[in-house]
Amino acid sequence: METFLTTILIAGILLLLSVIFLATQMILKKDGKFPETEVSQNENMKKLGITCAKCDEEKSCSLTSLKTDVGEK
Repeated sequence: METFLTTILIAGILLLLSVIFLATQMILKKDGKFPETEVSQNENMKKLGITCAKCDEEKSCSLTSLKTDVGEK
């Protein structure tokens, strides 16, 4: 029973430390926030001409051609 509680305590401390280390930049900076990792919103990827797969698919296939008229047979 004692080793179980020790294991839970160590796991809790490691979890707390990892959250603190991940949030350090957000806490210490005045306007701290996580870096933007979404391809369509990332400025550096936009500069390189990299776009998201969804945007590429929309450009290569027109969405109107994918629609079908249900009334016509």
